[in-house]
Amino acid sequence: MKKNVLLFLLLFVVFISGCSKTNSNSDIKVTYIDKTEKEMFKDYTYKFIGESEHFYFQTGKAYYNGNDRGLLITNFNIKGTMDKDIRYTVSVYFNDELFAGLISDKPDQTLEKYKNVSLYDYGTLGEEDGHGGYYGESDSFIRTTKETFKDSIKVKVDYCLKEDCKTEEMKITIVDEK
Repeated sequence: MKKNVLLFLLLFVVFISGCSKTNSNSDIKVTYIDKTEKEMFKDYTYKFIGESEHFYFQTGKAYYNGNDRGLLITNFNIKGTMDKDIRYTVSVYFNDELFAGLISDKPDQTLEKYKNVSLYDYGTLGEEDGHGGYYGESDSFIRTTKETFKDSIKVKVDYCLKEDCKTEEMKITIVDEK
């Protein structure tokens, strides 16, 4: 009799856990979507996506041609649902130096604003002046190279709901390179 009761309880627990499974954040498959409007990005060097526990982007392209550089990150989204009053900051770093940061400023518009975020940069690397500075253009992305790009990029999302704040770093996945 004890075996039957234990077997019934085990089957009941397995049944309940299987039936109560919801669409969790890990069930979302993040795939690349080509959202290229700029002509230079048709001849990309890298295509990439980014993903963390609650956030992701599906369009990332980097372009390197000699000293010319281009970066496009867009098509951001949120996994699952989040409270509409969430505040967030998206920050992009190269070699641990801040390249760009986008901050939500109106709590009632943050989720839609996040989904419409687009980061774009294009420039030509200036010449070093011998003292660690550059003549011409220079920022943390412009100073990367084709060879260092994959190891230098980091995308982080800091988000707060009321006083509960957290940071998620996106895992960057290269989906194609030339």
